[in-house]
Amino acid sequence: DAALDLGASSVTLDYLDLDGLRPSIERAQSRGVVPRIATPRILKPHEDSIIAALLKFECPLLVRSSGILHMLQGKPHPELVGDASLNATNAVTAQLLLGMGLSRLTPAHDLNGDQVVDLARRVGSGRFEAVVYHHLPVFHTEHCVFCRFLSAGTSYKDCGRPCDDHRVELRDSNGRLHPVLADVGCRNTVFGAEGQEASKHLEKWLAAGLRHFRLEFVHESAEQVMQIGRAFGRALGGHQSMQELNAELRRLS
Repeated sequence: DAALDLGASSVTLDYLDLDGLRPSIERAQSRGVVPRIATPRILKPHEDSIIAALLKFECPLLVRSSGILHMLQGKPHPELVGDASLNATNAVTAQLLLGMGLSRLTPAHDLNGDQVVDLARRVGSGRFEAVVYHHLPVFHTEHCVFCRFLSAGTSYKDCGRPCDDHRVELRDSNGRLHPVLADVGCRNTVFGAEGQEASKHLEKWLAAGLRHFRLEFVHESAEQVMQIGRAFGRALGGHQSMQELNAELRRLS
C-alpha cells in the first residue's frame, strides 16, 4: 500500500505465497499502477508449474533466471524485464538477452556507475532499468532457516510454514542484521544489512538517457518506503540535488 501511495508507474511483487498475489494485483490495478511479478531466482527440474502459475496472472514478469527466460521462448508470455541476476555485464550479453524477448534489462550488480553508462550507450539507454536502492542479495541457499530453527519439521510438508508469520535476520559478528527471505520453492535469500543507493551516479545516468529506475525493499516499514521513495521522487523530479538526496538517505538509514 505504501508503494502504491508513492505513485510509481509499477510495483513488483515478490511473494512467498502465490495465493496472495491476486488481491495485490487487483489493488494495484485499481490504483492505475502496473503490477509486475518477480520470478524465483532459481528454477529446478520439475518446477515448471511455478512459472505456469505465474503466467496465469497475465502480468509483466521480472525474470531472475536464465532457465526461466529459456523456458518462455516460443510461448505466449507477458512483458518480460530481466533482473540483475541474469548478469548482463557487457553489450554482447545484454543484446543476447534482449533478443530473447526482454523489453528491458537490469545491469549486473558487478558494474560500477561509469560502466552502466557505457553499457547503456552501447546498447541503448531505453533498454535498461537501473536499481537505485536495494539490499544486495548476498547468496541463495536451499537450506531453509525458517524450517530449521522455527519448526520441528523437515520440509514444507510438515514445517507449518513459519515463513508466513516470522521475520528472520542473521546477525554477524559486528552486530549487523542481514534480512532473510524465503521464496515459493522454499529457498532462502540472504540480503546485505545496509540499503545501498545510487544517488552519486544518478546525474550521469540521467545524462546518458536512463529513465527507468527501481527501488527494492526487504524489511523496510511502510514509513521507510514512503520516506525513501519520496526522497528519490524529489531528486528525479529536479526538486533537490543528488547531494541532498544522498544526505537525506544517510539520515534515514
